[in-house]
Amino acid sequence: MKKILLAALLLSTSTVFAQKSAVLQALKKYNVNEDVLSTNLKGNLEKYPHEVQRTVTLNEKDKVYISTFDPNKQDPPQWTLVSVNGKSPSKGEQNAFTKEHDMKLDFKIDENTLQVAKDDGSVLEINYQYDPTSLDKDHQFLKDCLYTLHINAKTGRLEKMTEINLKDVKIKILKVTKIATTVNYRYIDKDKIYVPTDSYIEVVIRMLGNELPMITAEKYTIK
Repeated sequence: MKKILLAALLLSTSTVFAQKSAVLQALKKYNVNEDVLSTNLKGNLEKYPHEVQRTVTLNEKDKVYISTFDPNKQDPPQWTLVSVNGKSPSKGEQNAFTKEHDMKLDFKIDENTLQVAKDDGSVLEINYQYDPTSLDKDHQFLKDCLYTLHINAKTGRLEKMTEINLKDVKIKILKVTKIATTVNYRYIDKDKIYVPTDSYIEVVIRMLGNELPMITAEKYTIK
C-alpha cells in the first residue's frame, strides 16, 4: 500500500513539474519574461504618479471615483480619493477607500494548476488558479476562479489577463453567479515592466431570485 501511495505521489509531482516546465519553455520560446507570472502587476503602477478613474455601474446608475497616487509623497497616505461623482467624498466613502488601499495582499499561483492552454504561434495562453493557502478569508472565493494570460507570440508581450469563475461563489454574504474580468496591459520599455492600462469586471449577484449585474471599470493614467 505504501508503495502505491509513493508511486501516486511521485506521478503527481512529476506531472506538476512537467506542466510548469512546459509553461517556462513556452515563455522562453517567445522571449517572454517570467515576470508575466506575477500576480501583482498592478503594483508596478506605484512606481509612478498616476490617476485612477473607477466607474461602478449598478442598477443602470454610474458612480465615478477619481483617485491619485504619488510615490514621491514622504508621509502616508500616498493615495488620495479626490472626488466621487465630481464632489468631495463623504466620510464613509473615504473610510472605505482607505481600508481598501491599506489592505496588503500576496496571492500566489498554485503550480498544480499552471498550464499552457493555447500555443498556435500567434497567441500563447497560460492558465492558472490561486493557491488557496495564500488567500485571506475575504478572498477565498478566488480559489474557484480561472486566470488566463494572453500573450502575443509575435511580439512576446503580455496583452491582457482574463478571469472567470468556475462555479457559483460566495463573496461575504453575497451569492455570485458570474465573475468576468479583463485587464489590459502595456509594456514600459525603459523600465522593463508591465502596467495595466484599464480593467473591466462584471459581477452578477443573485438576490431574492433575481440576478443583479454590477460593472466596475477602471482606467489608469500615468502622470
